[in-house]
Amino acid sequence: MKNHLLKSEINNIINGEIINSTHHYFTRIFYEDTDAGGIVYHANYLKYFERARTSLLNLIKIDQKQLLEKNKLGFVVRNINLRINKSFQLNQILLVKTCLKSAKKSCIVLKHEAYETIQKTNSIIPNVACEVQIVMIDDKNKVRDISAILDHPFFKNI
Repeated sequence: MKNHLLKSEINNIINGEIINSTHHYFTRIFYEDTDAGGIVYHANYLKYFERARTSLLNLIKIDQKQLLEKNKLGFVVRNINLRINKSFQLNQILLVKTCLKSAKKSCIVLKHEAYETIQKTNSIIPNVACEVQIVMIDDKNKVRDISAILDHPFFKNI
């Protein structure tokens, strides 16, 4: 029983939390994330947002591995729009906020925003912003109905 509680607590810490219909996920910038100029390499922002989405799905008990193995279904990115307003640097801790922009039968659009967590002033403009359209496909790459899987209040609050 004690190990189960520990695992549950660790998962809650790692997966972040949902506050007012927005998922909050923290990560640190490591040396491997930066380019020769000492700022985060642009492709790594997509990795941070992917980790935040995976953590959100884990938090609300959508098991992507099980969907793939048992149902031959997987989430894929169809469209992405990324804007870098201010780059992150080594050792900064960033907060990724994820909220639902739209949900349809076949796709969802999520808005990710990355903010510095330690600032002298609170900025309303995120350092990096991204909108991602996600669809679910089967093993034949056919787009499938996503509505039954996303039966969580997070995906209903528009």
